[in-house]
Amino acid sequence: MIADPGTALLTLHCAVLAAAITGHYKYSDRSEHFEKSLKGLGETLAALKRTISSGLAERLRPVFENAQSVTSVLLDASGSQFQESFVNPVGSEAYREALFSFTASDAEPLLALRSLLDSRDRWLFWARVQCWTVLAAIILEGVIAAALFVSEKLLDLRTGFSWGAATLLPTAACFLVFVTAAIRLSLLHDTFVELRKRYASP
Repeated sequence: MIADPGTALLTLHCAVLAAAITGHYKYSDRSEHFEKSLKGLGETLAALKRTISSGLAERLRPVFENAQSVTSVLLDASGSQFQESFVNPVGSEAYREALFSFTASDAEPLLALRSLLDSRDRWLFWARVQCWTVLAAIILEGVIAAALFVSEKLLDLRTGFSWGAATLLPTAACFLVFVTAAIRLSLLHDTFVELRKRYASP
């Protein structure tokens, strides 16, 4: 049985404050944290873009090659030919069919690229949430610990059960947000690794 719940709460919040400060040193430098966690993302993006551009080039090559053999003959008022020009295939039926065929049959790299970009944006969001949660925990725990120290040690006031439980609510909220962000970051990082293994492996 705890003889002095207030002292126990003060000790708990001081421990959480120390942990939050340690976490702040780890997560405060976003540039370094982001660079380490997103390592290899650029290589995967480049590999996906090369795959997509190569597939699109293969689909459009026949369209542009055939366009070189089709010419548009312009006649003057007397019916004599005076200009000959190649037909631009862009916007033609063959061009549209080639694009449609590419998006229909080679959609996997396109979907992978979209998934990678979407996962990157969500990763950055949750990484920011994690950083701000650690900073919020430092502020909240510092205020709570200071208030408990003043009431318990200086004013010799005893913290009641309801007030003691109330001081734990911000701690629990920060903990849940931090853990949620950590889980989301891990899942998104798994997506990066899987796509890198599939498209950027040597």
